[in-house]
Order: sequence, then structure tokens, then C-alpha cells
Amino acid sequence: MSMNEPFIERINLFNRIVEISWYFMATKRMATSSERRKFVSLMEKEIKKEGIDSNVIFVEDSGDIYICMVFRAKNIIKKVVIDVLDPNRAKPIEPNLQSGNVYIYGASGTIFQPTINNSFLAIENSEKTGDFDS
Repeated sequence: MSMNEPFIERINLFNRIVEISWYFMATKRMATSSERRKFVSLMEKEIKKEGIDSNVIFVEDSGDIYICMVFRAKNIIKKVVIDVLDPNRAKPIEPNLQSGNVYIYGASGTIFQPTINNSFLAIENSEKTGDFDS
């Protein structure tokens, strides 16, 4: 498996079979299926805590912080992508205040861009008033 190709497996999450894409550094840290199943149960608890407000969940396990991008359809989790937060970057999480985006860098070379609920951001809404004119 190269660093850019995820290892894909199907795991039971919330009593449903969900496709999990593990990137290289995540599988390097969790090489066995029992370690990954244990991690998925930790992730399940974090997802319950977070609810559906965000599509990115951070899970700490054995000193590493994992980025879990959750893809939902009608509040049902369909797929999860997992990588380790890049410990070598000075700023592994970088907000772009002009666009309202956040970039999260994974150790396998992945870049996550979570969905942001603007009510939680302390930045001005950058929408143009003409966007909603008919």
C-alpha cells in the first residue's frame, strides 16, 4: 500500500456496516484488525458526543490524534476516512479567515476540509447580499 492509497475495510459502526478508509499513517499505528475495531469503538463514542454538527471528529489514542472525516446521508453514516494529525507541521490545523475554511493536515499527506457551522465561528459572514437576490 502506498502512502496515497487508503486501506479500505468494512466495519460495524452504530449497528451498520460502514466503509472505513484508513490512510497509511493510521494503519501504520494500528496494524491489526483488533486495534482498528477498538479504535472504531472509541470513534463511535466521540461521534455520539459531537452529534451531527461536524463532519470531522478528532480521536486521541495512545498519544496520537486521529482525524476522522465522517460522510453522512440523511444522518446515516456511510463512510469514514481516517488519518493521523500531522505531528511534523507547525500548524496542522490552519483556518483561512477570508474564505471561512479550515484545513487539517494528515500525516499521510491528506488534507481535510471540514464542514463548518458558521454560528460557531467568530468571523463575519462573507456572503454577498446579491447572492440571494432573485
